[in-house]
Amino acid sequence: MRLYMLSAPRISWSKVVMSYNRSLRFLAFAVALSAPSLVVDVAAAAGQSKAAASAARAKTAAADGLPTEIDIATQARVVFDELAGNADPRVRMAVYEGRLALGKEDRSKAVAAGIDDAFTPLRKRALLAALADKDKKVRELSLASLAKGLASGEAGEREFAAEIIVDSTSGLKPLEVTAQFRKATVDGGPETRTWARAQLIRLGGKPGWEVLAALLAEPADSKEFAEGLKRLADYKEGLGATWALTHLHDRDQLGAAVRAYLAQISDSKSAGEVVKSLNKIYDKAEFAQRVDAAAVLSVRGAGTPAIAKSLSKGARFTDPAVRLVSLWGLRGVRDAAVLSEMRERVSTNETEWEAALAFEWLTMWAKATGDAKVIELLQEIAKSDRRSLRLNALDALSQVAHRPSVALFEAAMKEGQTEIRQAAARGLAAVARPGDEKRLAEYLRKEPVLEVKLALIRAFAAIGTPEILDPLQFVITAPQVEIKRAVVEAVAPTGTSKAASLIGLLKRDADLETRFLAWQFYLRLDPKAAAKDLKATIGWLSAAQAHTLAQDPKIGADALEILALDGSDAHRTAAVKGLASRGDSSATRLLSISDRSQNEDAAAAALAALAAVRGSASVPTYREGTKSRFPLVRAASYAALGQYGPRQVIDFVLPAVSDREPLVRVEAAVAAVRLSQKKPEAL
Repeated sequence: MRLYMLSAPRISWSKVVMSYNRSLRFLAFAVALSAPSLVVDVAAAAGQSKAAASAARAKTAAADGLPTEIDIATQARVVFDELAGNADPRVRMAVYEGRLALGKEDRSKAVAAGIDDAFTPLRKRALLAALADKDKKVRELSLASLAKGLASGEAGEREFAAEIIVDSTSGLKPLEVTAQFRKATVDGGPETRTWARAQLIRLGGKPGWEVLAALLAEPADSKEFAEGLKRLADYKEGLGATWALTHLHDRDQLGAAVRAYLAQISDSKSAGEVVKSLNKIYDKAEFAQRVDAAAVLSVRGAGTPAIAKSLSKGARFTDPAVRLVSLWGLRGVRDAAVLSEMRERVSTNETEWEAALAFEWLTMWAKATGDAKVIELLQEIAKSDRRSLRLNALDALSQVAHRPSVALFEAAMKEGQTEIRQAAARGLAAVARPGDEKRLAEYLRKEPVLEVKLALIRAFAAIGTPEILDPLQFVITAPQVEIKRAVVEAVAPTGTSKAASLIGLLKRDADLETRFLAWQFYLRLDPKAAAKDLKATIGWLSAAQAHTLAQDPKIGADALEILALDGSDAHRTAAVKGLASRGDSSATRLLSISDRSQNEDAAAAALAALAAVRGSASVPTYREGTKSRFPLVRAASYAALGQYGPRQVIDFVLPAVSDREPLVRVEAAVAAVRLSQKKPEAL
């Protein structure tokens, strides 16, 4: 067997084994590795019998003549112990991975050290592993650490701890999870308590409802009560149904929230009980209270003609509170008789909240069925002289996207009131079709108001044909950035060379967001020409913008390679990740970046990404990477060999365990451990 680290004269092995001097132990392990027969001497010095020593030697014998798993583990432990406290988090992460690969006591050692590590990715992995550890002490340490995180005043720490606790791999039982959040509602500050309560409600079940009920029991002018109303709006479990029915007739914000909650309960058992209870109330209560039950039943889709008639009557009742509840309940009604009864009321009632509920009902009805009578009523109101009602009707017709109303929208575009023109422009955008370009261009040319112009540009975008380019070319360089951006987004989907030319006008725009938007679409439309220009202009790109380009599948690999080779640190990282996400098609690019990049981080990231893409198909490349002048590239190469190489490369990897660079050394040790655990290949 080869000697990979050190050679030494024969010394007293019993003293070496008992010594706590790291260097002597390392020397002993090296010589033992180089001469398997000496393992017997070590075993004998420890008081073992010759038979036991003989068994140990037999166990360590490798059929392929390579160092055995036990030999490698012994050597690797020395490296891991020495580098466990290294300042570089990448080294500590590799130590963690290596100890995990060794298993048993080494695993527990890795987890115990990792749960308090300052490096977040390492700490997360360690905490998840600790929660599943059989060692109760290790598990308790992790729970204590997570409890501290949940009670933290720092939002990031809380979210980090919560992510681990609710992780499906944590092994925590539901009661343990809720107990952790309950503790945070006591131990944390005001902001933390609010956050922890929200988590409990989101998790659901009895603990969640208890928290929500407690909030709703607070005084109506308190922050806690307001928080409870906010949470109740998204709550769909039936645990609060009994409580909610006691507040069904409240005429305040709690009553409105309760009725909405009863209408959205989703579990079938509770929903059935709620419908049964509401029907009893409807049959026996006084009119005002019957309306409350009728409204919830209607919104739940459990209405009847009698219920619809009650709601119609309630919408015209003298009590404003009853009218509001009735109008809310009408959203579930599709009865022509009710529409006839409500026609005059809807056409003339300008009370803000009542009008909003009435038009919401009509809009939902028209969307669901396209009922001609509903559309007719909306068109009639849109032509009336009641400004607020006209706006509601125009918006409703826009939401329905009623193409036959295009003439109505066009007529409204000629009016002097800005809000009317804006509503009309939204309607034109909703119903625009090829052939409308000429009329839209006329409106756009004459329109002085920005918001209306933007709505008209969205109408062109909805058409999306090359015919929109001519009218929009006159506004793409407008002084308002909103218009420029809207035009870019409208013309780019046409995919034409003219669109690329128009967008190219904004490549040097003074507004960086507009400039970026132009570049993003320019790179899509004319990738070769854009890539040539990109190198000289990427200095202004932000990290977020580089990430956006890298994750855009329509951006060519040429552009990402330029970002990886010539961009800033943030650009390079984003570009390599983007190429890696594209799979095997990016392998050549990643290899090029790894070989050509003058940036160590980018070169190493590219090689690691290449390994993730190519796996065992590029083992010769990883071997070549170990010769790089960059330590990070060498480390990534050894990591790739350990993961994807055959057992036979142990001989190649082991010398690097003595490398002077800590990360290279530890990655080589981890690789050796992983390789030693692979089965020898058949000869």
